Amino acid sequence: MLHLAGLLEELERSEPARAAMSILEKSLARRSTEEQGAFWRAIDLYYVSRKAPPEGTAAAQAGPALAVVP
Repeated sequence: MLHLAGLLEELERSEPARAAMSILEKSLARRSTEEQGAFWRAIDLYYVSRKAPPEGTAAAQAGPALAVVP
């Protein structure tokens, strides 16, 4: 399972990512603690769902199957 802490550690290694995180932190600083927590939970849920989508959703997201013509 992907953890937000691991993602943040990975982002800290990249200069453009550090600049983006700085902008994000400044934006979040204007929000309440509850809003900040909700934001990070949403981000974590998004990445976890991309790593391991719930059963049945992977096929639905793939779209219709293409017919194989012999």
